[in-house]
Amino acid sequence: MGQEPQFGMQRLQRSMVFEKPGPSKLDEGVWLDRIQPGGRNGPNDEVLEDFPGGRVWTDSWMLGSQKEAFQMLVPDIRLPANQLWPLHWHDCWIAVVILEGSCLIGDWLMQEGDILISAAELEYGPLVIGPSGCQLFELFAQLHLSPGGYALEYRDHPTLIGGDHVFRERSELNKRNEGRSTLPVEGVEGLIKARLEPGKRWDLGEPDDPDRGVMGYTALAPGEAIPPHSYADWHGIFVMKGGMRLGDRELAKGEVVLAEPGAQLAAIQAGPDGAEIFETARTAKGMDRQS
Repeated sequence: MGQEPQFGMQRLQRSMVFEKPGPSKLDEGVWLDRIQPGGRNGPNDEVLEDFPGGRVWTDSWMLGSQKEAFQMLVPDIRLPANQLWPLHWHDCWIAVVILEGSCLIGDWLMQEGDILISAAELEYGPLVIGPSGCQLFELFAQLHLSPGGYALEYRDHPTLIGGDHVFRERSELNKRNEGRSTLPVEGVEGLIKARLEPGKRWDLGEPDDPDRGVMGYTALAPGEAIPPHSYADWHGIFVMKGGMRLGDRELAKGEVVLAEPGAQLAAIQAGPDGAEIFETARTAKGMDRQS
């Protein structure tokens, strides 16, 4: 029997974690969920609430079960206008994907479709949310390593008060940021700028590491089909534009399919307007389709 994927993020006082039932089962080892509506404001305008430091809304999808050594987490985060998150780091590779609105990270004003990838333990930022808010995915390649931290001088930062954050000394590499409030993105080893472009793949880890996470973006022309297939590891499909049919199930923009290792997916056929899908895999072997 397939094991239902796990959901949820660490609760923070300012973070409204979306409470939902588990995903619905499409087939053995194949699960269906969806991105909640509302865009950068949240389904019920949650991020517009009058809350000190700004309200945050989150949902997430986990690729991996408890029997695996690690899981990939794909949070959907809605952030209020002009909110500021200071320089920080994570202990695993991460990726920020802008879905709506804008976000200044370091010296890069990221817009819809922009991607920033950060190597593990690399301090980056700050994040300054754009004037109309932002919706983004922030992928954690190996969840058990994700907490990372904030430097000690941010212990009383308004955005962090009330949260369960980690504050600790910077590493030798990150000490280059002491006395500064911003790390530029351009030219910094370990920070990678990219765009959601059809046919592209991105590693969340060293390119020769078989346990690295992988992201991809696929565009299907109207009526284009992908035959029945499976993946050797956990795989996520997020319908970003257009629509498609998975077997006898119609999938619209915003719907999410999670597939366990070896689960058989029915044929995919793009709708009359084509389809664009964001794909994620827990490890490299979970990205290639197997017939």
